[in-house]
Amino acid sequence: MATIRSSTPLVVSETDRDQAGWLALNASPETRPRVGFASIEERRLVLDWLNDGLRDGRPGRLASEYPLLFEGNASAIPMTLWAGRSPIAFCTLWVVPFRIGVHRLRTGMISLVYTDPAHRGRGHASRIVRAAIDRATALDLGLLLLWSDLDALYASLGFTEAGHESLLVLDLPTVRRALERERPDGAVRVEQATPADWPEIERLRGHRTCQLELDPGELARARSIPDLDVRVARGREGVLAFAMRGRGDDLAEVVHEWGGDADAALLCCESLLIASEPGNELFLMTPPDHDTLSWMLRRAGARRVRKSLAWMRIASPAAFARDLSSMLPGLSGLAIEIGSGDPGAIDAVRLRSARGESSIEPVRLFEALFGSARPESTEALVRALEPALGPAACDHLPIPLFVWGLESI
Repeated sequence: MATIRSSTPLVVSETDRDQAGWLALNASPETRPRVGFASIEERRLVLDWLNDGLRDGRPGRLASEYPLLFEGNASAIPMTLWAGRSPIAFCTLWVVPFRIGVHRLRTGMISLVYTDPAHRGRGHASRIVRAAIDRATALDLGLLLLWSDLDALYASLGFTEAGHESLLVLDLPTVRRALERERPDGAVRVEQATPADWPEIERLRGHRTCQLELDPGELARARSIPDLDVRVARGREGVLAFAMRGRGDDLAEVVHEWGGDADAALLCCESLLIASEPGNELFLMTPPDHDTLSWMLRRAGARRVRKSLAWMRIASPAAFARDLSSMLPGLSGLAIEIGSGDPGAIDAVRLRSARGESSIEPVRLFEALFGSARPESTEALVRALEPALGPAACDHLPIPLFVWGLESI
């Protein structure tokens, strides 16, 4: 019998695992969180309940929008709060490594946090998210990310908004001004992507500074997402670039994935604009590092909207310290400690190394490490970490963490 470490001890035996491999962790017979599903039937019950709540009237829609979570993905951990035989709250913890340059940042992304309307206002969302935090800590994940506009809930659970992404406003006049300077030759044509193009899309994605690491071929599952419009630019030697907009009920007006040759990618954006409503505008999601496509559009007059990347929280301080030590030069023996006055909250973070120590508020720490939607503050915050990290490490901040559209949950 193996014990899973958590703030509330949960014990699992071989009898808790069914023939299909679904794992159920037993707790008290009252309202209780459970990791995984006890059976295929239980999985179907929960997904139908979740779909009815989030995509009412469209059976199977939610699973089709999130194939990387629901199609046999062992790194996506469903967590359900039960009252008797009825699910009343849910979330998913997706265990993923981000590749940033040549380094890895082991991360947990929390998504699909949902409480049955009949059971709201009783703290169930907080409870299921705390269970996900405990699970991430037990799995030795350093960083947690989530996306929500429920500021009060997640702030009380120790999360803070940080990082940044930019949305560039796209319209046909702006795109065509950019293309006047760098339009590819007539041999390049733009078409809707076919299933055979996805290996090339995956190859072009591999050149990014930061991306979620997926198994080879796993990205191709995304081609079945409803309302996903993917364009590719083909030249004499094959696919040169791609761009895609929309994914299910999310990102309908956003070009959230693109890559390859910048000029050819701009042609793909032009094609997506033409296919949208006449006179419509789209947004282009852009990473924090300086890329050629964004520069071409900014030079042509595209407006930029800066926004925070995600809500962030430390799960395992030791794991987070190891990841930072591997990514930043000159660090030796980095340790991270978190201080909290209230359960679940994080009031302060202390970083210690052979060089010295720095104490900082969580929001300031994450803005220093991953940037901020307020760029004027980042440099001063980075320097506040110098006593612990040293000048060489601070010169490599902020870390260009970014989540592309197909990775976002």
